[in-house]
Order: sequence, then structure tokens, then C-alpha cells
Amino acid sequence: MSLQLHNSYTFWLSRLANSVQDRFNRELEILDITWPQWMVMSVIVDELADCPAGIAGHIGIDRSAVSRLVVRLEKKGYLSKHADESDRRSVKVVITGSGQKMVEYLNRAAELHQESLLIALGPAEAKSVRVLLQKMLLAEGVDSSAWVLDKE
Repeated sequence: MSLQLHNSYTFWLSRLANSVQDRFNRELEILDITWPQWMVMSVIVDELADCPAGIAGHIGIDRSAVSRLVVRLEKKGYLSKHADESDRRSVKVVITGSGQKMVEYLNRAAELHQESLLIALGPAEAKSVRVLLQKMLLAEGVDSSAWVLDKE
């Protein structure tokens, strides 16, 4: 017997991810910001990366998509780009003052969004979901052990 769509964890994880991201994007529409744009700015603010390739590695999308997001955010005045002094072929991305303020607001919006998602779970269940997601990511070759997913 072959695996049917509705018995596939890939289907359920994808469906949940799409639903959660779509709802958050609808919440952010008024700000003219998207979930991927928030992720890019957040990585920069948290000093996890400062170039498109590094940002792409942290958020799990390709470098060309990050480059397009950076251009959009630069036009909005939230980011600026400049040549890397140590490697003129590389670009460094920095957050602007208005970008920093936007990220602070977006982080709170993301926190409220996550709380609304986790309200269906108790604290022990939420922690179990986090542990299981981390195990599944590791099985896919993504080590998330350094990521902070909740406040314990």
C-alpha cells in the first residue's frame, strides 16, 4: 500500500507552515512587510549574518531570493548595502534606524502570533513540539540546537 496524501507528515507540516505564514502575512499587510522580509531583518538585527548568502543559510531560502528581499527592504528604507571592505565582490547588509524600529515592532507581532498558535497546547505540549521539530530538522541535516525557540 502506498502512502496517501493525508497520511503524509510532509503534507501536514507543509499545510501548517503555509497556514501559519499566510495568517502572519495578512497581519503584516498593513505595514507593507512580509514574513520573509521580517526574517531577513531579524537575522541582521540579531547579528547572525550580514551578507545575502549568510542570511539565506539562516532562514533556509536561496541567496537570489534574499537578494530580492534586500532590494525591497532597501527601497523601504529599512536596510542599506555596501561593498565589503575585505572582499569588494561581496555585499554587506546593515539595518537602518527605521529598520531597527520596525523589527522591534515585528518581533512583538511575531510573539503574539506565536502565542495565538500555541494557545491550543499546554506548556508541556509546546515544549514537546519544539523538541520533536528540532529532531525532525536534525534528521533533515539542519542543526537547530543553537536556536532559541521558547523561553524556558
